Amino acid sequence: MPEYDDKWVREQFAAAKVRVGTGNAVLKLLKTWSEIKATEKSAAEIMEVFSKVALNHALVEEPKGEVWAPAQPGFILVGDQVRVMYDAFSDATGKIHNGRRGIVVAVRHGDVVIRSNDDKEPFLDGAHYSPYKLDKRVR
Repeated sequence: MPEYDDKWVREQFAAAKVRVGTGNAVLKLLKTWSEIKATEKSAAEIMEVFSKVALNHALVEEPKGEVWAPAQPGFILVGDQVRVMYDAFSDATGKIHNGRRGIVVAVRHGDVVIRSNDDKEPFLDGAHYSPYKLDKRVR
């Protein structure tokens, strides 16, 4: 893995007009990153996992044989199996909702109302979502 080059990083920040607060945060992360001594292969995996969990995006392995597609308004029916997209929410809401699975119990004024069926806590009964935040199981 390449060495951390402070001068080069600061030049990149200046060229891209990175805000000071963002730059300072990235410099702190890079300092820690340089101490890890990751291989190129493990670095890619570390970055992938970190970038997701840092934004409260769910890490869930796809079950074999299941096929999911982005939900489309007007094509979601009561009884359909849906899941909240893994990256639907990036705030604290993401910890509770991202990646959750459930059954559609109603569609009201464009919102899709679900009851969770994934054995996770807390149980969601009557959670409302925009269809754009959901995947629908198609197989």
